[in-house]
Amino acid sequence: MFYICITRLAVTVKLSPADPDGLRRTFETANRACDWISDHAWHHQTFRQLALDKLVYYQVRERFGLSAQMAVRGIAKVVDAYALDKRTKRKFRTDGAFPYDARILSWDLESETVSLWTVAGRRRMPFECGHGQRKLLERQQGESDLIYRRQAF
Repeated sequence: MFYICITRLAVTVKLSPADPDGLRRTFETANRACDWISDHAWHHQTFRQLALDKLVYYQVRERFGLSAQMAVRGIAKVVDAYALDKRTKRKFRTDGAFPYDARILSWDLESETVSLWTVAGRRRMPFECGHGQRKLLERQQGESDLIYRRQAF
Protein backbone atom coordinates (compact mmCIF):
# COMPACT_ATOMS: atom_id res chain seq x y z
CA MET A 1 0.00 0.00 0.00
CA PHE A 2 1.25 3.47 -0.87
CA TYR A 3 0.32 6.73 0.75
CA ILE A 4 0.71 10.01 -1.06
CA CYS A 5 0.71 13.23 0.85
CA ILE A 6 0.14 16.37 -1.14
CA THR A 7 0.60 19.62 0.69
CA ARG A 8 0.34 23.20 -0.35
CA LEU A 9 2.40 25.78 1.43
CA ALA A 10 0.72 29.09 2.09
CA VAL A 11 3.41 31.74 2.22
CA THR A 12 2.39 35.37 2.14
CA VAL A 13 4.88 37.89 0.84
CA LYS A 14 4.30 41.50 -0.07
CA LEU A 15 5.66 42.73 -3.39
CA SER A 16 6.81 46.31 -3.84
CA PRO A 17 6.67 46.91 -7.60
CA ALA A 18 8.17 50.10 -9.00
CA ASP A 19 5.31 50.08 -11.53
CA PRO A 20 2.18 48.77 -9.77
CA ASP A 21 0.02 49.78 -12.75
CA GLY A 22 2.06 47.50 -15.00
CA LEU A 23 1.50 44.61 -12.64
CA ARG A 24 -2.22 45.44 -12.43
CA ARG A 25 -2.41 45.54 -16.26
CA THR A 26 -0.82 42.08 -16.27
CA PHE A 27 -3.61 40.80 -14.00
CA GLU A 28 -6.29 42.39 -16.13
CA THR A 29 -4.82 41.10 -19.40
CA ALA A 30 -4.27 37.57 -18.12
CA ASN A 31 -7.77 37.33 -16.65
CA ARG A 32 -9.39 38.81 -19.77
CA ALA A 33 -7.53 36.08 -21.67
CA CYS A 34 -8.97 33.49 -19.26
CA ASP A 35 -12.48 34.83 -19.94
CA TRP A 36 -11.86 34.57 -23.69
CA ILE A 37 -10.48 31.03 -23.29
CA SER A 38 -13.49 30.11 -21.16
CA ASP A 39 -15.86 31.40 -23.87
CA HIS A 40 -14.17 29.13 -26.41
CA ALA A 41 -14.06 26.16 -24.03
CA TRP A 42 -17.78 26.60 -23.34
CA HIS A 43 -18.72 27.09 -27.00
CA HIS A 44 -16.78 24.01 -28.12
CA GLN A 45 -17.47 22.03 -24.90
CA THR A 46 -13.72 21.41 -24.67
CA PHE A 47 -12.49 21.24 -21.08
CA ARG A 48 -9.32 19.14 -21.23
CA GLN A 49 -5.88 20.78 -21.20
CA LEU A 50 -4.43 19.38 -24.43
CA ALA A 51 -7.60 19.78 -26.47
CA LEU A 52 -8.16 23.35 -25.25
CA ASP A 53 -4.50 24.18 -25.82
CA LYS A 54 -4.79 23.08 -29.46
CA LEU A 55 -7.96 25.12 -29.83
CA VAL A 56 -6.83 28.49 -28.42
CA TYR A 57 -3.07 28.67 -27.66
CA TYR A 58 -1.85 30.66 -30.67
CA GLN A 59 -4.88 32.93 -30.71
CA VAL A 60 -4.45 33.77 -27.01
CA ARG A 61 -0.80 34.67 -27.49
CA GLU A 62 -1.55 36.89 -30.47
CA ARG A 63 -4.76 38.50 -29.20
CA PHE A 64 -3.54 39.30 -25.67
CA GLY A 65 0.22 39.58 -26.16
CA LEU A 66 0.96 36.92 -23.55
CA SER A 67 4.19 34.97 -23.33
CA ALA A 68 4.05 31.26 -24.14
CA GLN A 69 4.01 30.24 -20.47
CA MET A 70 1.42 32.86 -19.49
CA ALA A 71 -0.86 31.46 -22.20
CA VAL A 72 -0.29 27.92 -20.90
CA ARG A 73 -1.01 29.01 -17.29
CA GLY A 74 -4.18 30.81 -18.45
CA ILE A 75 -5.43 27.70 -20.25
CA ALA A 76 -4.64 25.62 -17.16
CA LYS A 77 -6.54 28.08 -14.96
CA VAL A 78 -9.62 27.69 -17.15
CA VAL A 79 -9.31 23.89 -17.22
CA ASP A 80 -9.05 23.88 -13.40
CA ALA A 81 -12.16 26.08 -13.14
CA TYR A 82 -14.18 23.63 -15.23
CA ALA A 83 -12.82 20.56 -13.43
CA LEU A 84 -15.45 20.74 -10.69
CA ASP A 85 -18.46 21.62 -12.82
CA LYS A 86 -18.82 21.64 -16.59
CA ARG A 87 -22.49 22.70 -16.48
CA THR A 88 -21.78 26.34 -15.65
CA LYS A 89 -19.86 28.75 -17.85
CA ARG A 90 -16.92 30.23 -15.95
CA LYS A 91 -16.13 33.95 -15.72
CA PHE A 92 -12.94 35.47 -14.35
CA ARG A 93 -12.59 38.73 -12.43
CA THR A 94 -10.00 41.11 -13.86
CA ASP A 95 -8.35 41.35 -10.43
CA GLY A 96 -8.47 37.60 -9.74
CA ALA A 97 -5.40 35.65 -8.66
CA PHE A 98 -3.20 34.31 -11.43
CA PRO A 99 -0.91 31.26 -11.19
CA TYR A 100 2.79 31.79 -11.88
CA ASP A 101 5.30 28.95 -12.18
CA ALA A 102 9.11 28.80 -12.25
CA ARG A 103 9.26 29.80 -15.92
CA ILE A 104 7.59 33.16 -15.31
CA LEU A 105 8.50 33.82 -11.67
CA SER A 106 11.73 33.30 -9.77
CA TRP A 107 12.73 34.10 -6.21
CA ASP A 108 16.12 35.52 -5.20
CA LEU A 109 16.12 35.09 -1.45
CA GLU A 110 19.59 36.58 -1.02
CA SER A 111 18.63 39.95 -2.49
CA GLU A 112 14.98 39.61 -1.36
CA THR A 113 13.69 40.20 -4.87
CA VAL A 114 11.35 38.36 -7.16
CA SER A 115 11.53 38.41 -10.96
CA LEU A 116 8.27 37.95 -12.81
CA TRP A 117 6.76 38.32 -16.25
CA THR A 118 4.49 41.32 -16.85
CA VAL A 119 2.86 42.75 -19.95
CA ALA A 120 5.64 45.36 -19.89
CA GLY A 121 8.36 42.67 -19.87
CA ARG A 122 10.20 40.83 -17.13
CA ARG A 123 10.42 42.89 -13.93
CA ARG A 124 12.45 42.47 -10.75
CA MET A 125 10.98 43.85 -7.56
CA PRO A 126 11.65 43.65 -3.83
CA PHE A 127 9.48 41.57 -1.53
CA GLU A 128 8.88 41.54 2.21
CA CYS A 129 8.14 38.55 4.40
CA GLY A 130 8.73 37.26 7.90
CA HIS A 131 11.46 34.85 8.94
CA GLY A 132 9.07 31.87 8.95
CA GLN A 133 7.79 32.63 5.45
CA ARG A 134 11.35 33.03 4.22
CA LYS A 135 12.23 29.54 5.50
CA LEU A 136 9.24 28.12 3.63
CA LEU A 137 10.27 29.95 0.44
CA GLU A 138 13.61 28.15 0.55
CA ARG A 139 11.71 24.93 -0.19
CA GLN A 140 9.17 26.45 -2.59
CA GLN A 141 8.25 24.30 -5.58
CA GLY A 142 5.52 24.51 -8.18
CA GLU A 143 3.14 27.41 -8.62
CA SER A 144 2.82 30.71 -6.86
CA ASP A 145 -0.47 32.58 -7.05
CA LEU A 146 -0.09 36.28 -7.59
CA ILE A 147 -2.88 38.04 -5.71
CA TYR A 148 -3.97 41.67 -5.50
CA ARG A 149 -5.61 42.28 -2.13
CA ARG A 150 -6.17 45.44 -0.09
CA GLN A 151 -4.28 47.60 -2.57
CA ALA A 152 -1.21 45.36 -2.36
CA PHE A 153 0.35 42.53 -4.37
